[in-house]
Amino acid sequence: MEVHPLIGVALLLLMAYVFFYLPGNKIRQFLVVLLLFMIGFALVLTVVEMPPFGSADAPVHNEVAARYTEQVVEDTGALNAIAAVITDYRAFDTLGEVTVLFVAIAAALANLKAH
Repeated sequence: MEVHPLIGVALLLLMAYVFFYLPGNKIRQFLVVLLLFMIGFALVLTVVEMPPFGSADAPVHNEVAARYTEQVVEDTGALNAIAAVITDYRAFDTLGEVTVLFVAIAAALANLKAH
């Protein structure tokens, strides 16, 4: 799989900005650029290792989706498959998403009332 060249260009521009325009000593700037390079290298390796789009080996084509659709009534007793996935199979994930939304709304309201 080929990595898009704009990823490398964006990473180089970010490193150049940090190195030339951020205040601080040169050792700190070098360490920040080195850290950015390592993160970018890890991201590029991750993208290269991904299966091609539409490949049968992709993680999305595993047995979990088939189990969700074929055995939802036996596992949960719910007739609505979507509600069963949200409330039974992925309950902790849904709870986390609701918590994040609640905190975001509370923070937005607190900021609006502060002014």
